[in-house]
Amino acid sequence: MCWASTSACERHRPGTVTHTPSHCDAQLFDGRSAAAQPVRLSITDGRLRVEGECSTFDVTVTSVRWPERQRHGRRLAYLPDGAMLSCDDGPAWDAWTAAHGLQASLLVQGMQSWRWVLAALLCTVAVLLGSYHWGAPWAARKVVALMPPSVEAQIGETVLMELDERWLQPSKLPLLEQHAWRERFATAMRRAPAPPRELNRRGLPRWNLQFRSTPKDGLGANAFALPGGDIIVTDDMIALLADRPDALIGVLGHEWGHVQRHHGMRSLVQASLLAMLSSAVVGDISQVITAAPAVLGQLAYARDFEREADDDGAALLRANGMDPAALAVLFERLQ
Repeated sequence: MCWASTSACERHRPGTVTHTPSHCDAQLFDGRSAAAQPVRLSITDGRLRVEGECSTFDVTVTSVRWPERQRHGRRLAYLPDGAMLSCDDGPAWDAWTAAHGLQASLLVQGMQSWRWVLAALLCTVAVLLGSYHWGAPWAARKVVALMPPSVEAQIGETVLMELDERWLQPSKLPLLEQHAWRERFATAMRRAPAPPRELNRRGLPRWNLQFRSTPKDGLGANAFALPGGDIIVTDDMIALLADRPDALIGVLGHEWGHVQRHHGMRSLVQASLLAMLSSAVVGDISQVITAAPAVLGQLAYARDFEREADDDGAALLRANGMDPAALAVLFERLQ
């Protein structure tokens, strides 16, 4: 049987009367020989008939694996016994399969349409931007609000242990001076506009003011808050503002703002959510690429958190009859 003189499918040239293609020419690779066998394909009553020079057989259409159609290139189909059908004439194959109801899914059709691909890209960008600006911060607030305080405290302790091992050293300040600064801050915090839920059994806000020293090439004059309530102040920061206790109270109030607003845990949750969202969108391409959106996102979130903490520090100074402009002293001296 030879069909070299016929077209790949019984399709029509322009100007002829259209009809349903009933046959399609293809090549059969039986898996036992490297040579391809020319065959003619037809479908009747849900069965695929394969007619060749050496053999003729049929299988159910549902037992055949029809890969997703590509815009260009040859068309393939895999038979149950491992054999493969191949057709070089893509349009002819498409017309034949479509005539028998073997059309590509809507997803495949959309993937082959630049309009749908562009629409999907725009929707993806919109989802990412929405998640970045509203979704992740909102979800982080909800997650942190449901989180037991013990979890936040444990994370803070773990981070502090890591810092003590790598970058921090015990404070060299005299114990009396450390005690004096704790008393000053406690006195200021008694007038702080702290929410009731942030008060401990003694009626004071939850915090744990700790002092650390740093190597010469370390953190220098610094103060930062950890999840759970630890506020760390370096000896260099105390020395920098020793003559301006009001400025240091503003700095500690700023760090307390991070504590009461749970900025540390929210940052951690937001980074995790952004990382998971990035992995879902870009796939497992590279850990660096996946982590980049989370890192860049945290830069913006940190700016928002810093503005909120600045407001808390200024509010603490005003509540104690101090000028909020004292916070500017720190930046002037650091510069």
